Amino acid sequence: MKKNLHLKFSSAKKSFSLILFLLMMFISVDHSYSAPGDTTWVTTFDQNFQNWADVHYGNFTLPDTNTHYKQILMYYTIGCPSAGCDPWDRLGWVKLYIDSNTNYEIARVITPYNIVGSGYPGTCPFVLDVTDYMPLLHDEVRLGSYIESWIGGTRGWLVTIKFAFIEGELENKPFKVINLWQNNHVLYGDPLAPPDSFITPQNVMIDPQTSAAKVRLTNTGHGQGNTDNASEFSFKIHQVIVGDDVTNHNLWRADCSVNPCSPQGGTWQYARAGWCPGASVIPFEVDATNSVTPGQNVTINYELQPYENFCRPNNPLCVQGVTCSDCNYNYNGHTEPHYTIQGQLILYKPNPNAHVTVLNSEIPDSYELAQNYPNPFNPSTKIKFDIQKSSGIKLSIFDLQGKLVQTLVEGNLKAGSYETEWNASGFPSGIYFYRLEAEGNVFSKRMMLVK
Repeated sequence: MKKNLHLKFSSAKKSFSLILFLLMMFISVDHSYSAPGDTTWVTTFDQNFQNWADVHYGNFTLPDTNTHYKQILMYYTIGCPSAGCDPWDRLGWVKLYIDSNTNYEIARVITPYNIVGSGYPGTCPFVLDVTDYMPLLHDEVRLGSYIESWIGGTRGWLVTIKFAFIEGELENKPFKVINLWQNNHVLYGDPLAPPDSFITPQNVMIDPQTSAAKVRLTNTGHGQGNTDNASEFSFKIHQVIVGDDVTNHNLWRADCSVNPCSPQGGTWQYARAGWCPGASVIPFEVDATNSVTPGQNVTINYELQPYENFCRPNNPLCVQGVTCSDCNYNYNGHTEPHYTIQGQLILYKPNPNAHVTVLNSEIPDSYELAQNYPNPFNPSTKIKFDIQKSSGIKLSIFDLQGKLVQTLVEGNLKAGSYETEWNASGFPSGIYFYRLEAEGNVFSKRMMLVK
């Protein structure tokens, strides 16, 4: 079984490249039988040339839900055509489109300054964890890749996006992604267009089966030459509010100087509001599990730190060259302060397959449910079962009256021999039955809990 390596970025390009090379060597691609940790790779955009501010769409086939994954990684690589890259830091994103009205941003990057020439890296590889989008990333999908550039001509970027589906089971599995806010231009500092006119409280129903919840917020600040040099170079503290619980969001990236895509031309080392040139944007995540109640609604809000930009064109008190160096936006050294905000709520549910162990990958001669061991037991026992071919199965526990006590395994499993464990610490002594349902076959056995 191959091993999944976890990357740790360093500022040294050679070190990063070596780690990435070793990772690719250790991860397998195609398997007749896939064990936990094995990886399936899917290439979507491949050297896609982008040099204008438009969305590049593509339809792609991802693995189906018959195989279970514990992690999905996106490998986003930006390279340069023969004429060279666009030498400026531009915002880019990847979205998954459900239809013309529904889409989800699953990744955001900022392109680097110049990376072509002696001592420069030439390409920038980004590795992003997109496991939260597991309920969306399967079967046939439509993706859009965008870079906010108007450079035109033959310069631009070559974008390659690969997904690594790493097999295994999660204790809590994401099952729903809910968009909270989708606004690419939230004005900041203009009393005539306050942030709360763009970012409004969202009332959300929490599904009854929810076991955990997380707010995933992606926010980057743009614009400069304003009061406090907002929004790109202005440190601000915003707030994520879930029900009655408030979490501060310090929108700042102070690690730009250790960027894995370096060195670059320009001022890439300077800290910025939530991003660095030539780096992926790290979402701000809030564990909202204790702030929500399954089966009930909750209000979620995002409030920006109060701020007024006095160097704006509609400020009658702005005096050119006196109160501000420039009262008009010139889209050069003085640009309108704003935020690009995408907020999502991720809901998770318990995974009944989290504690299933693969004993043997060989195909059994038949379906079989073995006697649990030990039996009698206290408080836990193990149950072994064989699956003759890939199929949807269900392994359940019932009490003596035939009432369902607990579902241990449910979903698609590949052919093989498996084992799971039932911890009956919270159940009284007595006779219990366990039942395996697979491909129309039903097997049942009894066991005794003695405390």
